[in-house]
This record gives sequence, structure tokens and C-alpha cells, in this order.
Amino acid sequence: MTDLIAQIASDEIIDQAYEWLCRTRSHYHDNGDVWHLRRWWLEEKPRLQQLLRAGQYCFRELRLITGRERTVQWWHSRDALVLKAMTLVLTAHLKPHLSDRCFHLAGTGGLKGAVREVDRRVGDYDFVFRTDVKGYYASINHQILLRQLSEYVDDEAVMELLRQYLRRMVDDGGWVRHIQQGSPSDVPYHP
Repeated sequence: MTDLIAQIASDEIIDQAYEWLCRTRSHYHDNGDVWHLRRWWLEEKPRLQQLLRAGQYCFRELRLITGRERTVQWWHSRDALVLKAMTLVLTAHLKPHLSDRCFHLAGTGGLKGAVREVDRRVGDYDFVFRTDVKGYYASINHQILLRQLSEYVDDEAVMELLRQYLRRMVDDGGWVRHIQQGSPSDVPYHP
């Protein structure tokens, strides 16, 4: 059994996630929760690490912010920091199990890499078929995804955080919705 939660809660990873949070939310309004977290960080950091290591960390509900042109699900600053720490550890942990043909993953070339691959192989075939499944992320079944993740993530505390991430609650002006399907990628994420 791997101790992924210990890696997530480590000083090194938490500090990287904190630096990321401070950088990405430096432009936030004076009343933003990031400033409270930054003000009390020396006291908050060990409490956060203790909650993570004990498997007792709980994500808060997301705020749904609706604008004229788009809607975003907004994570509270402490939750965004934990999600970043999880991302740092799980990216490295899962990388050996992911195909290098997934061009949307960091380090695989992105759109340009995909186009170069098609260009390199187009002479081998008569046709090229490009597809994009509408609503793909919105239709993800949580039970199936969690079962697949459990094959590679052998840490119950991390699996619980992943469950909470998927089965999040969204506060829409006082109305709380419990999300039962789809990943947070189905509504734009705001760090």
C-alpha cells in the first residue's frame, strides 16, 4: 500500500501548492478568502496537514458564479490548495499508467503534438476521422471512474478525497445541489 496521503500532506508538496495558490489568486478582491488563508498560513498549514494525514479533510461546497457569458464552479482557497497538492502527487504517481498518446496531458505536445502525429501518419491511411464527444465529462459515471482509479490509487484517504471531488456539492445562491454524475471539468473551473 502506498502512502500517497503522506506525500500530499508533506511540507514540500503543501508549500508548492501554497505558492501556486498565492500566485494564481494574487489579483483576488480584498475580501477573498485567499487573504485570510495567507494571513493565518503559519497556523493553518499544520492543521491542514494533520487533517489530511488523519483522512479527515472535507471539501466545502463550491460556489456557482454565473456571469453574462459563462458559469464557473469556484473552489474555496483551502480546497483549491488541497486539489493542487493532490494533482502534484497523483500526476507523478499515475504517469506510468497513462498513454503517451493522450496529447491533452502536460508534456505530450498538446494540440500541436496531436497535429504532428496525424501529419506523420496521414500517408498510411486513406481517411482521417476527428471526433469530439459532446457532454463527455458531464456523463462520467462516478462509480466506474472511482473503481478504475482504485486499481492505481491504493490509499483510502486519497480515494476519499477523490470521491469528495467528484461528488461535490454546489451552492447556487443558497440552493445546494449534490452532483451525482460528471467531473468538475463539465463546468469551467476557476482556480
